[in-house]
Amino acid sequence: MTPQQLVLEVEHLFSLPDVAIRINELIDQPDTSTKELVDVVQLDAGIAATVLRLANSAWYGLPSRVDTISRAITLIGMKALRDLVLSTSVITTFKGISSEFVDMMDFWDNSVTCGVVTRNLAKKCGIRESERMFLAGLLHKVGRLVFYASRPVQYRQVLMDKDMGEVAIVEAERAVFGFTYAELGGALLRAWRLPEALDEMIAFQTRPMDAPLYKREAAIVHVAADIAFHMSPDIKARFQLGEYNLTFNEEAWNSLGLEREILTELMQLSLIQSFELLEIVNPRAPSRS
Repeated sequence: MTPQQLVLEVEHLFSLPDVAIRINELIDQPDTSTKELVDVVQLDAGIAATVLRLANSAWYGLPSRVDTISRAITLIGMKALRDLVLSTSVITTFKGISSEFVDMMDFWDNSVTCGVVTRNLAKKCGIRESERMFLAGLLHKVGRLVFYASRPVQYRQVLMDKDMGEVAIVEAERAVFGFTYAELGGALLRAWRLPEALDEMIAFQTRPMDAPLYKREAAIVHVAADIAFHMSPDIKARFQLGEYNLTFNEEAWNSLGLEREILTELMQLSLIQSFELLEIVNPRAPSRS
């Protein structure tokens, strides 16, 4: 079986809401108006409420309350709107995953943190449209959720050794399925018709130097995923960063052309932003105040 075949098999289980698909299509059209987006957002009360929460959050710090969808969209911008809608939609889409394999609260804490780190790292690298990189980070492990939900028996074989690290899990996925969560995630994003290049960044995140067109972007996702993985325990520790033994591929890091000294600043900024964003996109999370 290929990743594409497995995605086709589960497409009816893991499809994006019509509202999310329509917003994605509208934002790809250069002549889309704010009114058109408002009309679509208002079709989903949950998404509409989330858009207003973001506009009124500390991210924007406005002195007066934003109480209309139109003003909220004007404030946050169309690309941030797409990220927000897709974030909340994906969280909703996968909410039924069994706790046998993953604590979904922790999973989305890690995913949102990875999205924030990916975006901030892309900015440091001077990547144009670094905002789109947030989605690559957020969705970097959705392939694993598909494995959990559609192949639980086989995935128990992957996790037979409870003490295995991430590299060993990836190798076990390839041994059991013939492909990894990264390739499966890339196939899912292609099926969802998300912005071009996202599928390659995710499919090649574990081996970014093999990416045919977007090596640097895939390397950013690779590095960000490792950083977010090590930060995850400290997401619960109220803004206190630990000392990390980061395990990202050195060739991938070197391809970014950055100094190691930027990592502490980047992680501190990302930790704060992750806390703020998690309150908006994942309201089931307990208060982090």
